[in-house]
Amino acid sequence: MPDTTPRIWMDLTTSLRARGGQTNGTLRVERSFARQLQSLLGEQLKFCRYDSSRQFFDEADATAAFADAVPSSKISAHRGPGASDARADRLGRRIERNVRLAIRVTVKRIHTALRGGDGAAYFPKATPGDVLLLAGETWAARYDFEVIARLRAERGIKIVAVCQDLIPVTHPQFFESGEFVGQYRRYVEFLSRHVDLAIAISRATGTELEKAAKAFGGMNGKIAVIELGSDVASAAMPKPPDIRIPLQPGKFAISVSTIQSRKNFDLLYRLWHRFAQEKRTDIPRLVIVGQRGFGSDELLAQIALDETVRDSLTVLHRTTDAELTWLYRNCAYTLYPSFAEGWGLPVSESLACGKLCLASDTSSLPEAGAGLALHFGPTDDAAWYEAIAELADNPGRLPETEARIRENYRPRSWQEAGADLANHLRAMVQ
Repeated sequence: MPDTTPRIWMDLTTSLRARGGQTNGTLRVERSFARQLQSLLGEQLKFCRYDSSRQFFDEADATAAFADAVPSSKISAHRGPGASDARADRLGRRIERNVRLAIRVTVKRIHTALRGGDGAAYFPKATPGDVLLLAGETWAARYDFEVIARLRAERGIKIVAVCQDLIPVTHPQFFESGEFVGQYRRYVEFLSRHVDLAIAISRATGTELEKAAKAFGGMNGKIAVIELGSDVASAAMPKPPDIRIPLQPGKFAISVSTIQSRKNFDLLYRLWHRFAQEKRTDIPRLVIVGQRGFGSDELLAQIALDETVRDSLTVLHRTTDAELTWLYRNCAYTLYPSFAEGWGLPVSESLACGKLCLASDTSSLPEAGAGLALHFGPTDDAAWYEAIAELADNPGRLPETEARIRENYRPRSWQEAGADLANHLRAMVQ
């Protein structure tokens, strides 16, 4: 007798497209959930990927998606490319994307015409009652929401989607194009109408999703909140990054995130420029850890040309998990002045490593801070300046704060987060 037990399919398109590249928050979430579900669900879990040209889900080998093959960046803030180089690179990538999109649209039309009305052809290995889990960049243009909707309506495939944030809808000013914002609104419509279960990564995100869904008649499916893990995925042997000025444990502060306007790195640059002008040698060196993103060109050019901060501010565009773990464990404290977040992994990861985080007081960041981070308005330069200066003026405060964090913070593991997700998925196939 063939096994008719419903299966759970986890889409790994985002991870498989990005293998060998820099890990960002979305990838860390997708890969961390995948590792845990692989252990918890065993043979019931299958992995798949989406071919947007053929509008086709197929089974995938997850091995390559879990590889950490990212080389350490040797580029400091002062030796990176200037704004003009970055703009040229961005323009080249935009042209390439447009050409690829045009080709993809043409190929899609051909495959749609050949496929006709056969919804089963979109995912032939899935059977009615199976679950499709989408935990990556489902909002991206490479996904076809109508295809996934047809799998649900015509094939009886249940759809679960992890919603990491609603920021392009709530804060569209921080994104590169109206086209992307429009795509994200279509994603919200998809979540509202065609998903059986939406997993929000914070209470704040769940509330924003419910609010945004009202524009499309409300949520047809359910919303569940699953807090992310805060243990940094790492090799057993953390190591410092190899950079021009070696980092001394306890003598640097870190801010971890893709470098984009929403993350508010401009505030940190203004502060460290001021500290350097004041010749505050007791202020830790600032290490910004993140790849380039929208709105970062001018800032990075300023940093690269500013001799004032040459020895007090460093940018690392790429780090391995082992290097990131070393940075967390050996920094004095962390900073996260973002304007808006879906959760705020760098905040909870900082606390999990026993390190104080200075973070904004917006969106989900107080949730991530668990009452143990320091929170300030993202535009209140004076409050951030005073807090950083006070830490330098009172060296005994950090050890006391770290002791309080170790005593009171209960780190949330990815194993726990994965177990919560697995329970929701099992309930859907019973």
